[in-house]
Amino acid sequence: MTTPLTPRRLSFTTMAPEETVALGEKLAAALKPGDILLLEGDLGAGKTQLVRGLARGLHLDETQVCSPTFVLMNEYRAIGSPTLIHLDAYRLSGGDDLDSIGYDAATSKPCIVAIEWPSRLGERLAAFDAARTLTLHLTHAGEDLRHLTIDIPTAIRTRAAFAPLFAKAGEKTATTCPITGKPVPADAPSWPFASEQARLADLHRWLTGGYSVSRELSEEDESEA
Repeated sequence: MTTPLTPRRLSFTTMAPEETVALGEKLAAALKPGDILLLEGDLGAGKTQLVRGLARGLHLDETQVCSPTFVLMNEYRAIGSPTLIHLDAYRLSGGDDLDSIGYDAATSKPCIVAIEWPSRLGERLAAFDAARTLTLHLTHAGEDLRHLTIDIPTAIRTRAAFAPLFAKAGEKTATTCPITGKPVPADAPSWPFASEQARLADLHRWLTGGYSVSRELSEEDESEA
């Protein structure tokens, strides 16, 4: 089956600022230098909270993360961690203003870029590598409630580290069959097994004691089930 060329959109709802931070942390685990995140959302939608989570997930000092509305661009660095560039384009009059704030110099070395108010960059957006650009929409839904969507380009959505995000969004993703060790696409009828025979083999292991549980079931396990 041919993989569709459209980005995969994941949807999330967070109930508190810390949940938005935690979502950013999960997303950071799947990112690599060269990735660009376009953060769309009104004031107070949670864009800076999400970037704080990115910093945490990249093992940077999240307490240093603040909105770059006035300084326009912040850089967060740490030995052994990817550099995170955090840009607020709200006060820019267009993409040409990126030159005046040193954007090209800042991104000349491998880094991950998060841009708030990206629509202010106009035609400059077309210069970004679409295969490495994720678009995030954040909506303030009242009090601490936030709705978020993440569009993940086809070229990078098969990264194994995206799997927890797909799972959190309730979507299947490509995986490895626990019986055969073969790759299993997300749309396989027997997912997460490579075949119906593999599914039956897994069931047989459970019924014959081939698997063991290391701890007793708790009330929390039963409620989640």
